[in-house]
Amino acid sequence: MATTPQPSHPVPAGEDPASPVHPASSVVVETIPPARIGTRLVHPVLRTTLQQFLRAGAWVADLGPRPANLIFRVTRLSEQPARVMGTPRGTRRESLRFEHFEAEWLWSAPVPDPRVDRDAAILYLHGGAFIAGGLHSYRRHTARLAALSELPVLTVDYRQLPDAHPNESLADALTAYRHLLDEGFPPEKIIVAGDSAGGGLALRLALTLRERELPLPVALSVTSPWADFDSTARLAHPNSRDDAVLPALGPDMVVRRGIAVDGELDPAWSVVNHDFTGLPPILLQVGSREMLLTDALAVARRAEAAGVSLRLQIRPSAPHTLIHLGADLLADGRDAARDAAEFHRAMIDPGRLGRSAA
Repeated sequence: MATTPQPSHPVPAGEDPASPVHPASSVVVETIPPARIGTRLVHPVLRTTLQQFLRAGAWVADLGPRPANLIFRVTRLSEQPARVMGTPRGTRRESLRFEHFEAEWLWSAPVPDPRVDRDAAILYLHGGAFIAGGLHSYRRHTARLAALSELPVLTVDYRQLPDAHPNESLADALTAYRHLLDEGFPPEKIIVAGDSAGGGLALRLALTLRERELPLPVALSVTSPWADFDSTARLAHPNSRDDAVLPALGPDMVVRRGIAVDGELDPAWSVVNHDFTGLPPILLQVGSREMLLTDALAVARRAEAAGVSLRLQIRPSAPHTLIHLGADLLADGRDAARDAAEFHRAMIDPGRLGRSAA
């Protein structure tokens, strides 16, 4: 799908996100065609099914520490039924085991075995609010990402609540990235990607690499990043009532019952509170009606303030996480996945698209 780049500032809530404001901005907001009928119809379906289930879980978890612990553990169990989906046809898979977590390589022909040919890779950090998601539930998505991008993908099953704080999730992401470096993958051929909690984690990993003076990846590719653990801006935005997936108080409950320590939330844990100077180019995809649009716009403002190149795609009516995860069913999701893959290929080999078009 073709998109039209338009240089502009990230815009406040309620304004047209595609209107050009500042031609010298490092942030490019791309014009995306209106949502197809399938994307529009999925909203009432999700609102009356998945969101009601999540709303009930959030209400129970908010009754106290013990109910929260129980709900977090039960939510983690939802990963197990996803085992039956297996590995998509044509995709090769190899498991890796680290001290604290597991990971897996996914790739498909003609991409060579990444354990032998250490040329380029995507490091993927899954979503799930730090209480859900994993290798099994994300396998179809990461396999598609690998095939479209023509790159091997290393997916990280980082530790989550209630057994581990997001700071430990960050430590696992850092371990996986350093593993790639130790294996000989050049940083200029590594893309760090993720969605939702994993999208925020991908950004936080890049900030940590910069702080530790470690080599940065060539690019970041994030979808609907959970980038601010302070829920104030999200709850004040109309999308908190319009999101088809996330209940309004869901993320805030996870913060209060799992992420905050002794009732305190360290602002440094939220990537939107950091200077982005020196970060690599970023592709950011987000739905126009989802709650985490406020986080995405805050990330874009940080990128602009630091002069970091960022492509912002606000996909009309795309529900949270279904921008890509719904690509099996939604044509708009397939368009978003292809746009991301095109970005990945261009970042790894800047001259490739030009040669292909010749």
